[in-house]
Amino acid sequence: MKYKYHEGNRTKDYPRSRKGTDCVVRSITIILEQPYKTTLAELCEYSVKYGAVLNDEWLYEKYLTDKGFEKQKPPRVNGRKIQLLNFKFKGRCVLLTRNHLTAIIDDTVYDTWDCRQSNCNSYYVYKKSVD
Repeated sequence: MKYKYHEGNRTKDYPRSRKGTDCVVRSITIILEQPYKTTLAELCEYSVKYGAVLNDEWLYEKYLTDKGFEKQKPPRVNGRKIQLLNFKFKGRCVLLTRNHLTAIIDDTVYDTWDCRQSNCNSYYVYKKSVD
């Protein structure tokens, strides 16, 4: 698994640099290849509709499912979760580590920091083709 810095094209919509807890918006934006502002607006609509903050797992899971993602169980070896560094994945997915979402495309982590030492939890495979 390789790592590549990617901030989800946030600076295209919001030029001022900002570090924060936007991993949900950022990782989904990367996988869907849509503007950061679009993902943020859609997740905010879900937040209002369902009465939850956009980084609640059940809320972003609903959004991902509606967008064509399919949830997968954590990858394991001998019954133990594996480190992201050892996860082999071809395709596009959003993966949950401990309290963090990251984007994976064809064995490469796209994120603002290298989280490959984290253990893999559930992940969401994008089943539709990106236009």
